[in-house]
Amino acid sequence: MSEEILKALMELFALVVKQDGGIIQKERDYVINFLEKQLGSNLLIKYVLFFDDLTGSVKQVDEIPENSTPSLRDSVKILNICKQINKTLNKGQKIVVLIRLYELINLSKKFTPQRLNITSIVSEVFRILPDEFIAVEQFVRNTEPEKLQNPAILVLRPGTTLCEICNKLHEGYSDTTISILRIASVDLYFIRYSAKDQLYLNGIPIVSDIIYSFPKGSSLRAQNRHAFYYSDINSKFLSEVQTQKLSFYVKKVSYRPNKKQRTLVNVDFSAEQGNLIGILGASGSGKTTLLNLMSGIIEPSAGSVSLNGLDIVRDKKELEGVMGFVPQDDLLIEELTVFENLYYAACQCFGNKSKEEVTQIVGTLLTSLGLFDKKDLKVGSPFNKIISGGQKKSLNIALELIREPSVLFVDEPTSGLSSRDSEIIMDLLRDLTLKGKLVFTVIHQPSSEIFRMFDKVVILDQGGYMVYFGNPVDSVIHFKTINAQINASQGECPACGNMNPENIFKILEAQVVDEFGNYTEKRKVKPKQWADRFKILNSDEPVKEVTKAPGRNLDKPGRLKQFMLYLSRDLNSKKSNTEYILLTLLEAPVLAFILSFIIRYIPDPNSDVYYFAENENITTYIFMSIIVSLFLGLTISAEEIFHDRKILKREQFLNLSRSSFLLAKITLLVAISALQSFLFVVVANPILEIKSLYFNYWMSLFTTAFCANMFGLIISSSFNSVITIYIVIPLLIIPMMVLSGAMFPFDKLNRNISRVDKVPLIAEIMPTRWTYEALMVSQFKDNKYSTLEYNANKETFYSIQKKISQADFNNVYRFPELIKVIQGVDQAYKNPQADRNETLNDLKLIKNETERISVLYNFPAFRYRESLEPDKFTPVIADSLLSYIARAEAYFTKISNSASDLKDHFYDLNEEKLRRLEKRYYNYKLEEIVTKYYEPDKILRYKNSFVQNTHPVYLDPDNKGFLGFRTHFFAPSKNIFGARVDTFVFNISIIFTGIIILYFILYYDLIAGLVKFVLSYKSRK
Repeated sequence: MSEEILKALMELFALVVKQDGGIIQKERDYVINFLEKQLGSNLLIKYVLFFDDLTGSVKQVDEIPENSTPSLRDSVKILNICKQINKTLNKGQKIVVLIRLYELINLSKKFTPQRLNITSIVSEVFRILPDEFIAVEQFVRNTEPEKLQNPAILVLRPGTTLCEICNKLHEGYSDTTISILRIASVDLYFIRYSAKDQLYLNGIPIVSDIIYSFPKGSSLRAQNRHAFYYSDINSKFLSEVQTQKLSFYVKKVSYRPNKKQRTLVNVDFSAEQGNLIGILGASGSGKTTLLNLMSGIIEPSAGSVSLNGLDIVRDKKELEGVMGFVPQDDLLIEELTVFENLYYAACQCFGNKSKEEVTQIVGTLLTSLGLFDKKDLKVGSPFNKIISGGQKKSLNIALELIREPSVLFVDEPTSGLSSRDSEIIMDLLRDLTLKGKLVFTVIHQPSSEIFRMFDKVVILDQGGYMVYFGNPVDSVIHFKTINAQINASQGECPACGNMNPENIFKILEAQVVDEFGNYTEKRKVKPKQWADRFKILNSDEPVKEVTKAPGRNLDKPGRLKQFMLYLSRDLNSKKSNTEYILLTLLEAPVLAFILSFIIRYIPDPNSDVYYFAENENITTYIFMSIIVSLFLGLTISAEEIFHDRKILKREQFLNLSRSSFLLAKITLLVAISALQSFLFVVVANPILEIKSLYFNYWMSLFTTAFCANMFGLIISSSFNSVITIYIVIPLLIIPMMVLSGAMFPFDKLNRNISRVDKVPLIAEIMPTRWTYEALMVSQFKDNKYSTLEYNANKETFYSIQKKISQADFNNVYRFPELIKVIQGVDQAYKNPQADRNETLNDLKLIKNETERISVLYNFPAFRYRESLEPDKFTPVIADSLLSYIARAEAYFTKISNSASDLKDHFYDLNEEKLRRLEKRYYNYKLEEIVTKYYEPDKILRYKNSFVQNTHPVYLDPDNKGFLGFRTHFFAPSKNIFGARVDTFVFNISIIFTGIIILYFILYYDLIAGLVKFVLSYKSRK
């Protein structure tokens, strides 16, 4: 209290006692006693003399002059003094001043109109509510219970059966009357007792018939008798106004994460509405585990947790929105402002309210928390602090306060805060209980002030044993008594009334001393022994069980609105991060420029003229652009869900739509990937003079990035560490690079995983294999040069070259090899000692190849197909086959010649135009790769068939059934559902199909479940 205020109070006291005849000795003694509590001995005399100068000499006779009224001058002075005090003291302090003023008047019993007029002036200037003013006057003036009939006053006497509190007065409190005044507007209690026996307030002796403040966590007791606690008194008052009843039961709960480890053992207690319950224990004693079990985040191995008869695990649907959870770590989105964080949390709870109504609710709550002036500030990170730690913690709790859950779980709310901030946070939680809420909080090393705030505490010892549940003050007495300490009945310091919770753990963890006086690692009392002793000594009765379902203040928005909320929240958080925006916008074009600039190759060292056709790095560019898209897609998504994991832990109590959350994430990431792909293409392609197929390039890169987004979200959801996530990324990227078909030909891989006729099955699940093939084939056959029409039948360069390629392969490779086989079979039948198994395989090959020629090239079928069996084959059939092959050769020669003539004729007419188009749109290196130009083995025999190992880009695959879409690499088309589909369209469709599959894996968190199963299996071994 400042000197200015103390002097003002002395003047106010002096003006009161000067009325009606002047001051008497009792009044002077009261003021001196008041000053002794405020000042040290060195200043006491100064203020006593100041007060004496104001009041004059003490009257020896207690006389009241008739018709005495305060002078106008005194009235004005009183008004000015009150206004001066009004600017400095808070409302609670003003109540205390009013009570002390009434006490001063009560000493002489001079309740004259003049003195009461002064109290009225003080009350009006202090803005004290009329009902509270009346309650104060009634409480101070009267000691008889009959005259204390007021809802704000509670009177406790032996023999009263009105409440359970009074039952404590039967033993050791004979002829004791206790009166309690509650000032509801500031949640203050004042207490007075009348008795011959000595009572102790927080361990300090108090005087009968004197009014004392009864702060939070206080206790009142007679010597060695049951105590009255603040929580008892508070619960009695609140029971009159609280309409919702809660009964929270933890019934013999145990938890084992694995066979070797035990975290909690047989924890058993109950609690009701209006209570603040602390969970204390040494590190590793299972405090947070217990909180997670009670909140339903994890399931107990044994026992059950219930709220109003509803099981926390089994009845989650019925308890939706009833409970709230505030973890130790921040739940705030660092990039959003204070207002935005709370606004989005409110929108998730009040789906039926308009934007204006939600804004008003958020503003009101921020004002009550003292954060309204900080509403437009970003929350900031631990490395970029913008608001204080206490303000952050208040905002974290406000995320739950906005919907006022019936039960709130808070993990380490004071961790890392100053003592002042810690008390503010605990006051915030305490205020929740005044509304009938039940609050559980894990607390670490609480101060005496905070320790007293709890109505009950749960104390856990190593191994998860519950060694105490009850009032915090009694906890000290409980352990001192068991430890046989000489001052066991004293829970508080007899001098100052403070408590040191650390003494509890010193007793719990006391170690045995060896013969040399050194502490050993062996404890005097094991955790199980402490738990067993508490069970024996515990006399608390379980709370009355409530069966009515708890109310909930929750109206979830629909799935679409949730999606929009999530999308808006993510978008705003990213927009506010300037570094993120710059990197997102610049990363793709910068990489595009670096890549394209480096590989812009001119083969002639004496020329500065660049031609797209001569650049041997185009295929490398296609491959690297896909890898860049893969990398960008993974990096922007790899932390998305991990970053929101703590927020999701809180939001799971609202049972919000997971699909809305995921689709919002995906939508934003897809938009970013689409933009990055566009920027990459519009920068790199012009530098390399890729003059067409912009959409094909963009679509290929975009689908690759989209697929990478999904992979990133899956690993983000599956692992519990950022380091693990970034270790996993190379495990995804490298196989996709190796099995893309760009680095190593698929037919040159290990024979255990590869095939010569198809893409290996393991490569089929790699998105890069599909997009690389799509872009390579599209660049080769869909460019302006390849699609130039040569005649009225719309035959193009590609289609003409395809006919030539097919005819040449058959005439140059297939037919000669087939003739050798036919001749071999013919010779074998003429030689009785020939290998019949080899002959049988040769016949199968002949049959397969003749059928393929007929089906693929619309050539008449071999007439004697049925004779291509071991028991039917004859030299005549061999001759027929050779004639059939000769006719086929003539057929394909005609096709080849016709196509070549058309090509040559058109070229002669349009030589300049074709050369220009070729140099601008065709690429020779790409042609070498998609035609396997340097492949030495042009034809291979595999499984009784010939495999075309050259010009794959001209070879349409066999139609092998309804879902026979697996083909050789660089196939120009694919077969699906009996139809032939262009490779680019088909491959992009496959990627989107894979994305849908990945979404379901993400939605059901299958990889996370697999990881947990593997880890749990390993821990069970």
